[in-house]
Amino acid sequence: MRKFFIAGSLLLVVLAVLVEGVLPEVVSSTLERRIGDRLASKDAQVSLNSSPSIVMLLGQVDTLQAVTHQAKVGQVYVKELTLEGRDVHIDMASLLDDEKFKVSRAEKLTLQGIIDEENLREVLSRRVDKLENVQVKITPERVLVTAEVKVMGRMSQAELSGQVVDDAGSLYFRMEHLSLKNSRLGKVKLDGLFGDVFGDVLLAGPDKIPLGMRVTEVRQLEGSIAVKAEMPPAMD
Repeated sequence: MRKFFIAGSLLLVVLAVLVEGVLPEVVSSTLERRIGDRLASKDAQVSLNSSPSIVMLLGQVDTLQAVTHQAKVGQVYVKELTLEGRDVHIDMASLLDDEKFKVSRAEKLTLQGIIDEENLREVLSRRVDKLENVQVKITPERVLVTAEVKVMGRMSQAELSGQVVDDAGSLYFRMEHLSLKNSRLGKVKLDGLFGDVFGDVLLAGPDKIPLGMRVTEVRQLEGSIAVKAEMPPAMD
């Protein structure tokens, strides 16, 4: 009987060691694959911790950190995307079975992304087919876009300015001013009519923000735009 007790105790110790050492690695690598697939990125890195680790089997994660680069969110590529969470509950069965990353609740879950000038230039070039040779300059005050556009059958120089904004959960580049030069019209300012001429450019709709999060802050910096999204509070 004593031998069975000792053997059983050793088995429990081995299982505990395996759970503590292997389970976090398995969950982390699975999350890395899922995040990489979801955001079209190949360098996702995930770190998570729970004490004891065995509670991860129930989906309980004490702390979660993830980072990836050139991740696609909606229509725009994001230079750097970081995810930080505390007291996060993951649908572990779904994650390990079909690798769907779902979060049911969290004390805190924050997503922060950096969109640089090249990211914005790329999406504007792709989404607004009227513009050619697009260049973008981002400052805290405005986003300045210079490009060529065909007007009355000939190429003209266009200078556009606007802001990146959150509107009802969607992320847009909102155009505010437009001027044209070297066209048959000479130099013409069309302030306030940019939206009527080209329309706002959708960067990411609310259904494209990962994990059902909502954009809560957009800040224009020198050369980049910082976007922050958070998980909405749970409804009682």
